[in-house]
Amino acid sequence: MLSDGEEMRRRVERLRDLPTLPIVIERVIETLDRPDGGHAEAAALIETDQVLTAQLLRVANCAFYGLSGTIASVGQALTILGTTVARSLVCTTALLDLRIELRGFWEHSVGTAVAAGAIARHLRLPHPEEISGAGLLHDLGKVVLYRQAPEVFAAILERAATDGIRFGDAERILLGVDHTEIAGWLLARWRVPARVLEPVVFHHAPERARTAPTEAAIVHVANTLVRAYGYGFGGDGRIPAIAPAAWERLGLGPRDLDRVIASFEADLLRACEAMAQH
Repeated sequence: MLSDGEEMRRRVERLRDLPTLPIVIERVIETLDRPDGGHAEAAALIETDQVLTAQLLRVANCAFYGLSGTIASVGQALTILGTTVARSLVCTTALLDLRIELRGFWEHSVGTAVAAGAIARHLRLPHPEEISGAGLLHDLGKVVLYRQAPEVFAAILERAATDGIRFGDAERILLGVDHTEIAGWLLARWRVPARVLEPVVFHHAPERARTAPTEAAIVHVANTLVRAYGYGFGGDGRIPAIAPAAWERLGLGPRDLDRVIASFEADLLRACEAMAQH
């Protein structure tokens, strides 16, 4: 019989054996990584996969990217999303369709993307779509955990509910690592830039970010706002406190927060409508 420590090590190693990407997605990533961007060739590759095409168009048409009208082609979607966000979302579709298998988590991720985009636009930061993309991916580690070790995922959910603790605390008790570390392994494998990786990995501890501290603070605040709003399900019913360092870095006052929330509510409604239509 395995000891608890040996069993934990086996579970972690199973998570490290992350799923490989389909050949078409590997080719898309290689194309997008070229200096010239390779959008036309990448679009042609993506269009050979109906599921991947539908997912990218659905996300591109979400209101959290500040779009008006309808994005009808993959080429348009790649231009709007930008290479960094597009390649991350292409990789994510290789894991599973979150909308069906983890609906509550998908809704929470969309809500966090919407809130992150609203904050970024309020602060007039460049490339708010990348920050929205980080918001969409912030709980990617939970998706990997669900896909690679569903029985562990279920046990963590049960432990969090029974003990009234955070999902991340239950992860560390039962597994020894949490979803942010798992996401870090996967995003590093996908060669995702630090400006997107850090907000995902440090969304519970934004003060640890070095390359993208503002972006990490935004996703941290967005995650809490969405939990307080009650949209979707993040793995437990707790509303974490916002780190003082995040407030200080973003410089958001009560009036700023009111404007962000108003924008978030309007954008979330449009995002939900866009998701339903595509």
